[in-house]
Amino acid sequence: MTTPDSPSEQPQDEQGTKSFDSMAEGADPGILREFIWFVKYNKKWWLTPILVVLLLLVVLAFVTSSPAAPFIYTLF
Repeated sequence: MTTPDSPSEQPQDEQGTKSFDSMAEGADPGILREFIWFVKYNKKWWLTPILVVLLLLVVLAFVTSSPAAPFIYTLF
């Protein structure tokens, strides 16, 4: 996925836009880079704290089911 401010090397049609086929052949940017692009260009900054809290809860759920659980509970 190319960003709007980066030059493109892919072929364009007569209107100056890239064709669907040429865009589909590009490399997958990865979910983190795509999310950062989405937040940056769509001005959805309010999504970032929600995602961070959800990721912290997932990490806490995995850690509490591991052998490190007794050490986690002493922190709280």
